[in-house]
Amino acid sequence: MMRKGIVIGAGRDAIHTIKKAREHGIYVVALDGNPEAEGLKYADEGIVVDISDLERVREEVKKIQPDFTIPIPIGRYLSTMGYINDTFHFSGASYQATKVSTDKYTFHEILNREGLRNIQAYLVNKTANVQDMSIPYPAILKPRYGSGSRDVFFLNSKDDLIKEFQVVKELEEDFILEQAAEGEEYSIDGAVFDGKLQITLLRKKIITPLPVRQPIASFAEKDSGLYKRVNEFMQKVVEALQYNNCLINADLIVNEEEIFLIEAAPRPSGHNLHNVFVPLATNVDIAEEYIKFLCGKPFNFVAQKIEDIEIRFFDFENVVAKHVPACDEITEGLGDNLIVWNCNIKEGEYLGKVVNGHSIMGRGFFIVKGDSEQDLIQKSNWVLSKFNMEQKGVEA
Repeated sequence: MMRKGIVIGAGRDAIHTIKKAREHGIYVVALDGNPEAEGLKYADEGIVVDISDLERVREEVKKIQPDFTIPIPIGRYLSTMGYINDTFHFSGASYQATKVSTDKYTFHEILNREGLRNIQAYLVNKTANVQDMSIPYPAILKPRYGSGSRDVFFLNSKDDLIKEFQVVKELEEDFILEQAAEGEEYSIDGAVFDGKLQITLLRKKIITPLPVRQPIASFAEKDSGLYKRVNEFMQKVVEALQYNNCLINADLIVNEEEIFLIEAAPRPSGHNLHNVFVPLATNVDIAEEYIKFLCGKPFNFVAQKIEDIEIRFFDFENVVAKHVPACDEITEGLGDNLIVWNCNIKEGEYLGKVVNGHSIMGRGFFIVKGDSEQDLIQKSNWVLSKFNMEQKGVEA
C-alpha cells in the first residue's frame, strides 16, 4: 500500500521535499493557508487551510489519515507540525520542542537555566519599564515570536532602548531584549536520532551588519576540530530542547571562549541551503534521508567528504541593474568552478536595501568551488564585478 505523508506549509522551500517524497512512492498532501502557495501544485493533493489554526488542521489530518508528517522549512507555524505529531503519535519533533523553537523567550529561559546561553535577556511589551532594565550593550531587541529580521533593533545604549521602545509599544506584541554576542556566525544542518546529534554540515556565514544579520554567503566548513567543539555543545542543546527523531537547523556565533546559540529549530534550513547547497557540499540530501527514515529504509546523515564550495546571494543595494551577465559569460571566466548559476535579476530592475530574506532571496544565487575560503571569496567577488550597477538614492 502506498504510504501517505503530509507537509504543513507549502511555500517555495517545500517543493524539494515534496518532490523527493513522491520519488520515494509517497502520496503527498500539502496544507497551506495560501491558495497560491507554490508547493501545492507539486503535491498529489493540496488543501487550503489556515495552518495557524490547530484544530482545523487536526480535523483535516484526521480526514487524510497520513502515515507521517514530513518537515519542511517553515517559521512560526512549525509548532503546528509538532501538535499534529503528538496528536496522531507520528515520528518527529514534539509539540513542546517546536513551541520552544518558535518562542525566543522560552527558548532563552530553558537554555539559560541549563547554562547553555549565558547572557542577560528581558521580556519586553508595551507595559514594560525599560528604565529598570540593566543590560550590557550592544544589545538586540527582537520579536518574541517568528523568524527572520522583522522589527529587529540593534541598540548601542540605554538611550537607544528608550527611543526604540516607543516604536515597540505601538506593535502590540512581545519582544525580547538580549545582549549581542560577538564572533563568527555559523549554521548547522543535520538530524537527531535516539537522542544523538548528527551534524551533516557546518556552514560559515557572511552576514549583513546588524540589526539585519541577513546571510549573503555560506561556506562549507571542513575544520574537524570545530565540528567536534560544536557537536559537543549542540548535543547538550538538543537534550535541553528535547529534540529527537527530527531534522535540525541552528544558527550559532562562535568565538575563542564560547559558542552562543542564536536560534534552533527541528526542521531543515531554507533559502536553497538544505536542498541545493548541503547536498552539493556533502553528497547528503537531508530531506531525502529523513524521508528514508520515515519509510523505514536505511539512511545516513554523516558526510564522507566535504567540498570547498560557497553559495553567494546578490546583495546589491539601492542600484539599478544596467548589465546582468549571462551564465556563459561567467563560465568563460570560471570554467567548471561555477557549479550553479541561478540569477533572476533583470536589466533595468531596481534593487533596494537588503533588510530580510524576502528582500534578497528572489534575486537568485550562485555556487562556486575553490581551494580555500579566500579563493572562494575572490571568485564570488569576480562574479559580482561582472554586473554593471548604477547607484540610486538610498531608501528610507
